[in-house]
Amino acid sequence: MGKRFKLQIDRNAEFELDLAPLLAVMVKLVPVLLVSSAFVQMMIIETELPQVVQDAVKKQEADPNAASISVTVTKSDGVKITLTEKGQAHVEVVGLNQEKQIDYPTLHAKFVALKKSHPAIFKIDMQPEGDVAYKDVVKVMDEARKAREKDLRFPVKDEKSGKETTTEYMFPEIVFGNTMDG
Repeated sequence: MGKRFKLQIDRNAEFELDLAPLLAVMVKLVPVLLVSSAFVQMMIIETELPQVVQDAVKKQEADPNAASISVTVTKSDGVKITLTEKGQAHVEVVGLNQEKQIDYPTLHAKFVALKKSHPAIFKIDMQPEGDVAYKDVVKVMDEARKAREKDLRFPVKDEKSGKETTTEYMFPEIVFGNTMDG
């Protein structure tokens, strides 16, 4: 009779795990995450708001039927302000001046008039086009954030005490709607 061969399996054998592909992915992924987080931080501008204004912003965000303001900034046409309330959209355009720049005094006057007619709105959605310079976007935000005149104040109701107070802030909460568009 022939000799039978019995296969022996060592159940305690160790094997080597190749981590090179995982490390290659991590080496490429970490710099991408770091760079992208730097851009996200650049988009946040922290401001100290009075508690009454912060409460009004939270109230506006919680109400799905609240009126909203959208601001579109283009290099060729200027600034388009769209007020949407009760399903109706009202559009106002602030064009460019003779130097092909945004007419900031007119823009500020439009924001003041809009705030006076809608004092409960504290948040705007901004949608600048890709070709608009960063400094122009910041200037539009500055025009919308506060009134230029120190004595100009806007009414806001304190929800906790029930009293009405005033603030110099018009639209301190600015949200970018198209930051992920290429």
